[in-house]
Amino acid sequence: MALPKHIKVGGGYYRGYKLSVSASPGEYSQVINNTSGAAMNSLAITPDGYGVGDIMRVEHFNDVSATGRVLAILAESVHNAGAHSSILLDFPAAELVNNGESIKFTYVNTASVALNVYLIAEYIGIRKTA
Repeated sequence: MALPKHIKVGGGYYRGYKLSVSASPGEYSQVINNTSGAAMNSLAITPDGYGVGDIMRVEHFNDVSATGRVLAILAESVHNAGAHSSILLDFPAAELVNNGESIKFTYVNTASVALNVYLIAEYIGIRKTA
């Protein structure tokens, strides 16, 4: 379920992830969970390598393991634009990810190139404190 969006850029909390993709063809996934639930404003994706024909997708699941029911497909068939070329998925509405739900980022390696994919999730409505 999406929430109306009143801001374009400027979250209250950012969290980074690193997905290691081996040279073996296949699907590699990073599950993004937030124990308190939050609204995801955007997701920045930066691969450090280039694989011709490699694609990415982002899905919202109804469980924390991202094996249950897909609630929303947020992005699909997004091609790797090149090494160190960032892609910003700025959602038109903040994606409400309740406690017990997850976002799953999947990188499909078809080019047999090993690389890392760096993700930065931008949330609104939460703020971590020390």
